[in-house]
Amino acid sequence: MTKSPLYAHILLDRSGSMEDCRDTAIDAFNEYVMGLRRSDEVDARLSLTIFDSQSIDLLQHVEPAKSFMELSRANYVPRASTPLLDAIGHVAAEIDKVSLRPGEKVALVILTDGFENASKEHTKGTIKKLLTDRQDNKGWLVTFLGADVDAFTEAQAIGIQGGKYLHLKKGKLRQSMGHAAASQTRYAQTGNIDLGDFTAAEREDAGKE
Repeated sequence: MTKSPLYAHILLDRSGSMEDCRDTAIDAFNEYVMGLRRSDEVDARLSLTIFDSQSIDLLQHVEPAKSFMELSRANYVPRASTPLLDAIGHVAAEIDKVSLRPGEKVALVILTDGFENASKEHTKGTIKKLLTDRQDNKGWLVTFLGADVDAFTEAQAIGIQGGKYLHLKKGKLRQSMGHAAASQTRYAQTGNIDLGDFTAAEREDAGKE
């Protein structure tokens, strides 16, 4: 069976409020990579950007899942505030520059536990316009994982399509990243963006204590 090509860029919040789920976030990301590494359905290339108000850092870029780095306490140290909008704009510009393989689908996963409070370059309006364009005209699957925040309101405010957000408990980060991988796989295999919506069972699982 031929694997479907997928390019996924993960944008992971590194602001200070992530300290209380630091190890959980590290494990969640590494499990996500391992799942794609083992996948019989997709041939994934990945990028990881972590961000806070001190810097937005691209830790690894367009690397096959099979050789992708692991996140650790050494390279993921929560601090400072949450420039979510600037980080999204930064990552979108990086994705725009990637040379895609034939038929390769693009997925952007935004994982945050906080509300925007430190952006200087972008507003919700400019990010909504940008993400709406990339979803409608380039076919990006953009998913929003909101840990202990109002994910519906935040996702809607920046133009993320209705079924593509999860409101999750911090203790469910690992499962939620697994749901994101499943969503990406459905999209990569079919090219149907609607199949990237999270299922009712995935939503229910993410929101449980």
